[in-house]
Amino acid sequence: MPPKQQVPCMACPGYVSPDRETYRLHCSTKWHQFNSKQRMMGRTCLTEDEFLAQTEGASPPSGNTASQAPELESAKEVTHADAASNAEVVTVCVVFMHKEEKWSHIFKVSKGATIMDLKKSMIKTSSPQDDAISFSLKKGLLRPSHFETLENDETFDFDYIGPEEGKSLLERDERRKRDEDEQAALRAQTSS
Repeated sequence: MPPKQQVPCMACPGYVSPDRETYRLHCSTKWHQFNSKQRMMGRTCLTEDEFLAQTEGASPPSGNTASQAPELESAKEVTHADAASNAEVVTVCVVFMHKEEKWSHIFKVSKGATIMDLKKSMIKTSSPQDDAISFSLKKGLLRPSHFETLENDETFDFDYIGPEEGKSLLERDERRKRDEDEQAALRAQTSS
């Protein structure tokens, strides 16, 4: 029987399970579920002590002020002022599989950015251009066009398709966009 391997939790700071079965049990805890949501939204995750203090309604230990406990502040709901300051930014969660486990990463892009803009922000600037077209982002079974704009927070599934299929899909999206632009120009001319 192979030795049991420790499994660190990517969502819960400082937590390491002694084996996979214990990790699976940990994933069903409220602490892990809370931190998973925090992580998906790009917020700070809480240690177990911070989470227990927050959920039990306990105040921070004496001597700590709100400015000394920024982690607790980040766990609160977003206020209207925060929402207004982030009005020009869209949060996109990209979900992917790695080594038979589901992971996600948060990207922040300008409101109105295209899917292609998002894809370019996901790769290193030093990467070849083909990298941006070598994968697809999907919502369920649907693949949005490279030119679709992001107006609200979204979640997409990452799907590696390779550079050849990626190039074919980009060319199809370019043709579709060109046709739509030409039709819109014709409608504008006929309505004048």
